Amino acid sequence: MNDLTGQKFGRLTVLRDSGRRNSHIIWSCLCACGNFTEALTNNLKSGNTKSCGCLHKELLANRNYRHGDSSSRLYGVWNHMIARCYSKGDQDYKRYGGRGIIVCNEWKNSYGAFKFWAILNGYRKGLTIDRVDNNGNYEPQNCQWIPGGENSRKAQLERWANA
Repeated sequence: MNDLTGQKFGRLTVLRDSGRRNSHIIWSCLCACGNFTEALTNNLKSGNTKSCGCLHKELLANRNYRHGDSSSRLYGVWNHMIARCYSKGDQDYKRYGGRGIIVCNEWKNSYGAFKFWAILNGYRKGLTIDRVDNNGNYEPQNCQWIPGGENSRKAQLERWANA
């Protein structure tokens, strides 16, 4: 018998041998959320059992989370940023995604992460997102909020310089 007492598997810490089921050892475990559960050796070692069930519930809740911002201006900014970098059908794709400009994974995968950054970095009505290095990606260290007119002038200068 391989004693798993004290070992951690995902969110579970094995407390003790809790008996047998069809010649398989059942382990009593404490989950990081505070609940107790039991698991078979094979399920712990293979990674099939990582929690008391709380992890699955959290993953489902996050997947089904609705931010309620779909009609907000900031959500539109985020959505268009994603489209111009990844959607070949977007009218601006050739100047962004077509040139290899991407959105960092944190923002690409989470509007919430982008919104958090935007608010902490001065987002307000009338400002537009700008890449400091026009050849750089959309990522926190390369983006800022500037007035729309300034962004347009910057884009015109860039186009003129590349003509």
